[in-house]
Amino acid sequence: MNPSNIIDGIIVIDKPRGVTSFDVVAKVRRAIGQRRVGHAGTLDPNVDGVLVVALGKATKLIDELQTRPKRYIGEITLGFATESEDLDGEVVEETTITTPFSNRVIDEAIAELQGHIKQTPPMFSAVKVNGKRLYEYARAGEIVDRPIRDAIIYNFKRTSDVTYVDQRQLFNFEATVSKGTYIRTLAVDVGKKIGVPATMTSLTRTMGSGITQEDAITLESLKTLSREELLQHIISIQDILTWPIKSLSDDEWFAVKNGQKISQWEPSNDYLQLVYHGELKAVYAYDREQNVWRSRYVFTNE
Repeated sequence: MNPSNIIDGIIVIDKPRGVTSFDVVAKVRRAIGQRRVGHAGTLDPNVDGVLVVALGKATKLIDELQTRPKRYIGEITLGFATESEDLDGEVVEETTITTPFSNRVIDEAIAELQGHIKQTPPMFSAVKVNGKRLYEYARAGEIVDRPIRDAIIYNFKRTSDVTYVDQRQLFNFEATVSKGTYIRTLAVDVGKKIGVPATMTSLTRTMGSGITQEDAITLESLKTLSREELLQHIISIQDILTWPIKSLSDDEWFAVKNGQKISQWEPSNDYLQLVYHGELKAVYAYDREQNVWRSRYVFTNE
């Protein structure tokens, strides 16, 4: 493909259930007509919603995009647990709820799972232990010690009445969380706080990397939109980034395009977007150990 036709930016796909994140990337790659495509934050096949897909030079920013908050809506059911913590796995525990828990008890359990928390990832997850993913151990019937992970729950609340059906209770929720949070495990932990098994029985991501579902296009539309129409849905790299912008002098640009460290600029906790003649060239980060600015992302040295 002609380099001048390469698209740099992100496109947001409203992923349907039953499709893997890898499938979405493959379809975007074919529709856009370029190979350099990746996604920021995997969605399980049975989860629908926002999948942020990076194109071209924007793939350099996937690690940054993944650090931004994600928001989900879904359903938690109290009264049974599965091996996968969602409906994909076999039921491993059941409890008959003869006396329904009050809204207050459920809301107090949810309130305890706010802020900085610790999570043990589910066995059916992609976390690696000794070079092997947990789901590989699970499929082989092997049990291993799972690493405890940090997560931040920015907001977690019940969004519906609690329904009592077939001696189980279920309710809808909304949660805004950090990178690495397992919503399935959050559902299970609500049950643990109450003292009953629980399962995440539905999940939709409504925001990823700070971008909401309103900005997403459907997977089906990739087949029908022309390339020109698709371009209208691309979010540019400049619109993705929120860090301060610094315009470079000729001498500064010479240093930056040659990957040099810079000590003359004022220290900052923010990254700097470096622009030369109106074009974003790179992002620099301040190294407090060496008291210099150094390259973090490079988009072009031309």
